[in-house]
Amino acid sequence: MTQKIILWDWDNTLVDTFNAILSAQNVMRHTYGLPSWTKEEAKAAMNTSGRNLIKDLVGDEKAGEARAVYLKAYAQSAAEITLKSYAIDALEKAKSLGYINILASNKAGSILRNEAHTLNVDSYFDRIIGAEDTPCDKPSKSFTDSAIAGFDAEQIISIGDGKADITMGHNYTNGIGLLVWTDPTSAEFNEIKPDASFTDLQTLSGYLEKLSAK
Repeated sequence: MTQKIILWDWDNTLVDTFNAILSAQNVMRHTYGLPSWTKEEAKAAMNTSGRNLIKDLVGDEKAGEARAVYLKAYAQSAAEITLKSYAIDALEKAKSLGYINILASNKAGSILRNEAHTLNVDSYFDRIIGAEDTPCDKPSKSFTDSAIAGFDAEQIISIGDGKADITMGHNYTNGIGLLVWTDPTSAEFNEIKPDASFTDLQTLSGYLEKLSAK
């Protein structure tokens, strides 16, 4: 039996984590004599996994200790993380429409699973996969192949707030990349375009309903 799969992004798609990530990144940057990021600079940089981002900033030799600094700072802000408006309703709607929900993020898998559990949404996902669970990070096809392994995928829809999420959908013939919360006319999408964009999860859910009826 073929299945329709949704690859859900986590940070700033289903949960508000931007400020927590930015704060922790800036603590780490200050530790290594780097200037603070503005929100715009952070947004542009966060299209890669945290492990690659830190490695690029401080080099391989210091990456381990820098990541420890980052994770300690992030843990202090993690209590502030909240679900986006309509997040649970969107996940419930997707399941009711017969979609397989997979949480696919560049956040470390252990942290991702802990956050999903803490926010009581882990049961909505058939699989939760993050950075360090696979050799390659999103949006590589290797990552998305790992995310959907074992499922007989008829259709793959990737939903997120950035270019990497749109790319994940476009890794497959007839795959769909849906953008939520982010302006689709920004420079980030000059070369790769979302198939549709939405300002909130409620409107996106309505689109999924229409899509499932096709």
